[in-house]
Amino acid sequence: MIEPAIPDDGLPVRFADVQAARERIRPHVRHTPVLRFHDDLWLKLEYLQHSGSFKARGAVNRIFSADTAQLSRGVITASGGNHGLGVAYAAARRGVPAIVYLPERAPASTEHRLQELGAVGRRHGRDWDDAWAAASAEAESNGALLVHPFEDKEVIAGQGTIGLELLEQLGRIDVAIVAIGGGGLIGGIGLAIKSTLPPVRVIGVEPTGATSMKESVAAGRVVKLDRVDTIAGTLAPRAIGPNTLALARRYVDDIILVSDDEMRAAMKRLWREARILVEPAGAAAVAAVASGRIDVAGKRAAVLVCGANFDPALAADALG
Repeated sequence: MIEPAIPDDGLPVRFADVQAARERIRPHVRHTPVLRFHDDLWLKLEYLQHSGSFKARGAVNRIFSADTAQLSRGVITASGGNHGLGVAYAAARRGVPAIVYLPERAPASTEHRLQELGAVGRRHGRDWDDAWAAASAEAESNGALLVHPFEDKEVIAGQGTIGLELLEQLGRIDVAIVAIGGGGLIGGIGLAIKSTLPPVRVIGVEPTGATSMKESVAAGRVVKLDRVDTIAGTLAPRAIGPNTLALARRYVDDIILVSDDEMRAAMKRLWREARILVEPAGAAAVAAVASGRIDVAGKRAAVLVCGANFDPALAADALG
């Protein structure tokens, strides 16, 4: 295996874990394309992944890492939407039942898609954190495999495979821009890219109404928010975790905040200029560039378009 260019000692996930994840998930995930959007700005179209977002990668790696005994009572998780769909997809590929807890404000379309994938959807609480508490309690009582959407090490390693693909597809990157929810995505991508090309700047993007990673990095510890308020429900845990915080502190150079209006504008721009229809979270990284909050002039920039599991009302607004 290729050795990382910078040490990954002491971290919860290592470069070798991402390399192993790539081989494990290869038969089950798509190698998503990149699209030149403007000048040297490239979009990584991960919204074309199975289940409609990058989350299938981490879910497949976690579930296919588990042995038969661990899966004997199925899998259970909680999700704002995308992770649940990824787990449902991976569980179906492995042939095991899945239960996904959703917060009350998750789109009804997500629950319908879970049913189509053979999973059971259950509602609990206003935010993801409430749904996770219910999922954890049920897993403890029935022995199902509990799959955390961003703190699980195998999930993080699976998301990191996007970074390996980006380097193969573009050869050189000056900056990678990635939305942050719980931090598993940017942690895995940052690890993969900087282990190979340390000079690359990795910039995270959070909604102004859900700043758990930015505040945690600033404090040097996990900070739990009293409340989150954003249209990007899949980017809105009230707290990240120690694993993703450790990776962010090592591999993320900056965190930029974008408003709901800026995400809406980016959704519209992606549709108008590239006929790409995504959810607010999927447009968050583009919003950071389009709003001028990140200057990519003269740089080769890779921007992750991470998901397209949108609420129909928001999609209609983007098409308007």
